[in-house]
Amino acid sequence: MKYVSAILFLLLPFFLQAQGGLFIGSGINMVASGQPHIIVENGKFSNDGDFSADASTVHITGTAATGYSTIGGTSVTIFNDLEINKSSNDTWLVYDIEIDGDLTMKGGNLILNYSDINLGGSINGETASTRITGTDGGAIIKTVNLNMPIAENPGNIGVEITSTENLGSTTIQRRHVQLTNNGNHSIYRHFDISPANNSDLDATLRIHYFDEELAELTETDLKIWQSDGVNWATQNLNSVNPTANWVEASGFSFLHTLTLAEEMNAPLPIELTNFDVRLNQKNEVDIFWTTATEINNDYFIVERSLDGKFFKEIAIVDGAGNSSTEINYRALDAQPNFGINYYRLKQVDFNGTLTYSDIRAVNLVTDERFTVFPNPMNDVLNIGAAGLSGDGELGVEIHDELGRLVYEGSRPIEGTNQSFTINEVSKLASGSYFLTLTLSNESYSFGLVKK
Repeated sequence: MKYVSAILFLLLPFFLQAQGGLFIGSGINMVASGQPHIIVENGKFSNDGDFSADASTVHITGTAATGYSTIGGTSVTIFNDLEINKSSNDTWLVYDIEIDGDLTMKGGNLILNYSDINLGGSINGETASTRITGTDGGAIIKTVNLNMPIAENPGNIGVEITSTENLGSTTIQRRHVQLTNNGNHSIYRHFDISPANNSDLDATLRIHYFDEELAELTETDLKIWQSDGVNWATQNLNSVNPTANWVEASGFSFLHTLTLAEEMNAPLPIELTNFDVRLNQKNEVDIFWTTATEINNDYFIVERSLDGKFFKEIAIVDGAGNSSTEINYRALDAQPNFGINYYRLKQVDFNGTLTYSDIRAVNLVTDERFTVFPNPMNDVLNIGAAGLSGDGELGVEIHDELGRLVYEGSRPIEGTNQSFTINEVSKLASGSYFLTLTLSNESYSFGLVKK
C-alpha cells in the first residue's frame, strides 16, 4: 500500500469513534479541529506522525486487556484533554505525552510504564480504583509558579504546599517507584520538588496517598521523610489522617525528594550513650560523650553556639573507626562566652557523611563588668565598663542571626570606669543580633534586639 506523505483530517465538534485503535502513520498530520470527542475503544492510540489536538478530548474506553489499550507512538503526543474510562482492565503509556488541559480518570488505571506525563492542567476524578500509577518508573510532572502558597495542590497532583515565601517556578514530579534505604522502605509514591527559591521556606506539606500504595506499612505510623540526595530526615509531624489518606508535617526549610514511610534512616554510624557538658572551677566547660558502637567513624567536631542555631567549630576529636566496645571521649572549651553556651557534636564518616547529636547547654554567669543599653536598641548602643584594671583596648563585634559580621570596631580602655556609644547601629535592620566584647583575650557576649 502506498501512503500519502501528508493527510489532513478535519474533525468537527462531533464524536469520532475508533474501534480497535487509532493509528496516525508517519508523515500523517491529523488535526482535531474544533472541540471533537475522539473515542478509542478496545485499542491503541498510536501517533507516529503529527497530532494537532486543538480543543479536543481523547477518550480511552472499552474492556480490552491492558497490553491492547496503550497510548504512545514514536514521538511525544500533545493532547488537549485526555480521559481514561476503561470499564475493566488498565491503560499503558508506551511513550511520553503532554496534556495541555486536564487528565480525567473515570475507569481503570493509567500505568506510566517508564513514561512521563507533562501536565498543563489538573488531574480529575482520581480514586483508589482508577488512578495513575507506575511502580517500575515514569512520572507525572507539573510546573507552576508558587508565590506564598496556602495549601496549594498544583494540578491536583497530590501534595499541598504552604509557605510564606515565594518559591517561584516550581517543578513537581510524582513517581510511584518505592524508595528504600538500608532495609527500610516507603509507600509506592514519592515527590521530587524543585523550587527556584529553595531556602528558608518554613513550608508545611500535606502528602496524599491511596491505601493501595501503602506497601504493607501502618498508616498511623507514617511520617513525611525527605532526602537531600544523601541523608534522610523526618520533619515536625502535624497530623496523620488514615481516613482521608494524608499526612501533614511542617518546618521544611527546603524541598527535595519526599515520601511517606515509618522509618527511612540508615543505621546510625555511632551509638551515643552519653553526651554532657559541665562548667568546672576554672569557668571552663568540660565536654564528655560515650559511644557504645562505631561504624566507619572518622572524627567528631565539637561545635558551640550563642543562640542554639548557628554553631562554630571549637575542637576536633578523632573517632575509633569501627568499634563494638564502650569508648569515652572528652574535649575542653577553655574560653566559653558569658551567658548561655550551646554545644553539639558533628560526627563525620570516612566518606564525609555527617550526623549531629542533640544540643546541650551550660550557663556562665557574667561578672557584670559590662552593661549594655538600651536593649532593644534603636539609633545608638551604649556600653558601660566598670571595675576594670589597667589600660588596653576593647574589641567590639556585632553579628546578625546568620552569624554574619555587621559591625567591627574597638575602643581604648583607660582607667577603671568607661562608657562608649556606638552610633552605627542606626544602620542595622530590625531583628536579633549578638554583641561580642573582647578584652585581654576574654570574650563577653550579649543578645541584642533592634527595633
